[in-house]
Amino acid sequence: MGSCRGSEQILIGLDRVGIAGLREAFGAADAAAAAGAPGREELVDALYSVVARSNYVPLGEVATYRTALWREYLRHRGEDLSAFFSEIDVVVRGEPGARRERLVEILAAALARHELQPRVAFEPPDGDGRDPKALLRGEVLVAGPFERRDLERAVRAGISDW
Repeated sequence: MGSCRGSEQILIGLDRVGIAGLREAFGAADAAAAAGAPGREELVDALYSVVARSNYVPLGEVATYRTALWREYLRHRGEDLSAFFSEIDVVVRGEPGARRERLVEILAAALARHELQPRVAFEPPDGDGRDPKALLRGEVLVAGPFERRDLERAVRAGISDW
């Protein structure tokens, strides 16, 4: 992601957060792996113990931080991190069929570029004739006939207020 004076910006849930000591945390996890740490939880423990010393982690966000740290560690190791993308709620309105399914497919690809995975809720058309339609945070991203690049631009704009 980005860095600023010893901190790295990472995605925690749906927020970009500056984390101090991330490189040191990677070193601790690498050392734990070299020493035979048996699995993910032990490696995340090593990551989290370093990060928690230098960063405020709200008690209710510990699990979210742990998932984000694991995702960043996988990136550090050059591994696939797509299973740990942050989820985002999206509403898709329209009649079932090929057009609606195409919208969901293109939307998922556009969100994946931002390390997001849609949690889709389907709703019936709203009667304005501009279906299918995708909504993010209650705002229409795209409606009716659309081009892939239009949806990608709309996703970028729709999530830019982080």
